[in-house]
Amino acid sequence: MTAGTAAGAQAPFEGAVTIRMSSSTAQGTMRQEMEYLMRAGKVRVNMTAPVGMPVAGPSLLFVPAEKKMYMLMPAQSAYMEMNMFDSLVTAAAKRAPGAGDDAKVVRTGKMETVAGVTCEHVLITAKAGTADMCLSRELGRFVNPTDAIRQSGAVRWQRELGNEFPLKVTMPDGSVPLEVVKVERKRLSNDLFTVPGAYTKLAMPAGRPPNGRPPVG
Repeated sequence: MTAGTAAGAQAPFEGAVTIRMSSSTAQGTMRQEMEYLMRAGKVRVNMTAPVGMPVAGPSLLFVPAEKKMYMLMPAQSAYMEMNMFDSLVTAAAKRAPGAGDDAKVVRTGKMETVAGVTCEHVLITAKAGTADMCLSRELGRFVNPTDAIRQSGAVRWQRELGNEFPLKVTMPDGSVPLEVVKVERKRLSNDLFTVPGAYTKLAMPAGRPPNGRPPVG
């Protein structure tokens, strides 16, 4: 491998990652896809409408250099601004059993390729059981939109895994709440990572959005 090739291999990921998420509700399993865009340290998350629901959520824009998060609402040509906590961690980590510092992290060394990207199976074991997270270092850090809205903190083991990207998560009951289904390495316009000049800034409503979900835009 040449020096140029090695440097290229270490370059920050730029492109789009499509993530399939599922969760159990009283009405059954709810499935939803999330488009996760990354460029020059900035992240944009576009949420599609859950299956059976007509309206998608807003887009979320994360700008770590400014320690800011912006909620973009195209239907209203408006946005909201929030502080972005450094302690944001993966959605997988928040779903894994045992949210306390007593959880044990075991790196298995077992590798798998998911959507063309290599990841290592890491076991998170706590009293509630063991979750299997296949984590990759090729895509950089994953910011969980729900945690960002809730401004959730991270415990020790979550911080340990905070710079890795979950490609697939398997829970103790065998369910898969998160799986990457497509990874596209491509150039993205900087316009995707800036608030449109024509948008109106709205004040954040008092209190947290219900269940950590942003209002529908």
